[in-house]
Amino acid sequence: MQEAVKSILASMESAGAVRVASVQLELGTSGHFTEEAVHQYFQILTLGTPIEGAALTLSWLPATYQCLSCQHRFESTSTTGICPQCGDVALEIAHQDECHVRAIDVLPLD
Repeated sequence: MQEAVKSILASMESAGAVRVASVQLELGTSGHFTEEAVHQYFQILTLGTPIEGAALTLSWLPATYQCLSCQHRFESTSTTGICPQCGDVALEIAHQDECHVRAIDVLPLD
């Protein structure tokens, strides 16, 4: 998350902007972050910066699961791990532990 904030600040400066109005982040679904936690980290890390108060929109990259019963492999952004084919428990076998800045809306210098 700290790298994302650094990237946003660098992009803002290179665009000649004074404030960031909104940010779109893309995160990997891995159980490491909840939507609430991401919003809290973002709010804390942007205090006192030109990003403070910017609207934050999140989108999630899916993780890959495999069902323990029927062996069905599937992708999902859910962290519950329930097989859509048989309804049994599935195990997460791969995820994208990433956080990317997808878009930034800035307010230009007057």
